[in-house]
Amino acid sequence: MNDSSQSKDEMMTRCAAVIVASKPLVHQDTAEAYLPAMLSIGDVTYIESLIIRLKLAGAMPIVVVTGFGNDLLERHLAKMSVVCLYNPEWSETSIGEDALQGLDYIEKTCSACQKNWIATPHVPNVEVDTLIRLSQEDRDALIPVFDGKEGEPVVVSHSMIPLLAQRLDEGYGRDLVDLMLPDAHRLPVDDPGIKPLLAHDEQTYSSRMTDGDIMPFRVNQKLILARGKPFFGPGPATLLRLVDQCGNVRAACLRMKLSYSKGWQIINLLEKQLGVDVIARQPGGAEGGSSQLTDNGRALLRAYENLVAASQSHVNALFEQIFTPFLQELRNNPKNECND
Repeated sequence: MNDSSQSKDEMMTRCAAVIVASKPLVHQDTAEAYLPAMLSIGDVTYIESLIIRLKLAGAMPIVVVTGFGNDLLERHLAKMSVVCLYNPEWSETSIGEDALQGLDYIEKTCSACQKNWIATPHVPNVEVDTLIRLSQEDRDALIPVFDGKEGEPVVVSHSMIPLLAQRLDEGYGRDLVDLMLPDAHRLPVDDPGIKPLLAHDEQTYSSRMTDGDIMPFRVNQKLILARGKPFFGPGPATLLRLVDQCGNVRAACLRMKLSYSKGWQIINLLEKQLGVDVIARQPGGAEGGSSQLTDNGRALLRAYENLVAASQSHVNALFEQIFTPFLQELRNNPKNECND
């Protein structure tokens, strides 16, 4: 790598994301509560669409704060390589308080992250270009605006987190815009996808979007580190993050819907290929003892996540360069029928 490309990657802003998916909505007709995150358009749910778009913009890690219906939602996201934080007091807390729970986690576990997108699942079709533009603005606090109306995701730098906590103490935070400081920069964007879909009826949600609107063509990137064998990728990275969060391998495996023995197989293979310990073990107890990441484990996780975030922008550029003519042809000729 030459000096210019190296300096470019070093200057990239590392961004994390928090999705507050803890609150239900209520059907108007039946008064039955449901999770807007689980509403479906085509082959994906709202929260899947938002996670995919955040990943394309380079978000790493993505933290989902769960509450109502957490078992269903966490099973749904088990293979999406996100960190789920359950708030058992979801019915008593505000959206702002739940957002701070996610931000606190990122602040403690990702020192490389400089900025944070914060959103609810109500913006599943926000454009990737909008996410990137929001992250690149030289502002500590940012709210996107379309057609004169504020939307999501909001963006804050790490330095703003204590000020947001102070806002909560002052009674703010009923929604994400309310959580932000009054002098947060309002950035006009040409993207209706930043406007939260606030209808309280599933049919209304579904009628406002089509499958073509919700999912962009993309490269589904999955980086795997290998030596003698492949040993580290999105799954093991999530496992290490959860071990660091839970302080226990068994609890981390439960959060991933992974068997305890399989979790240790992943860790043992990882340590064998690296030649160093990534988990500091303290045996004993019914839960299998306590565990935490070693310095090598944290360094591995940090380097891998930096690689994923940096490579995504290059993959996006290559995809656009190589696939644009093909996609233009598809749009111009949507039905290419074969004649027998």
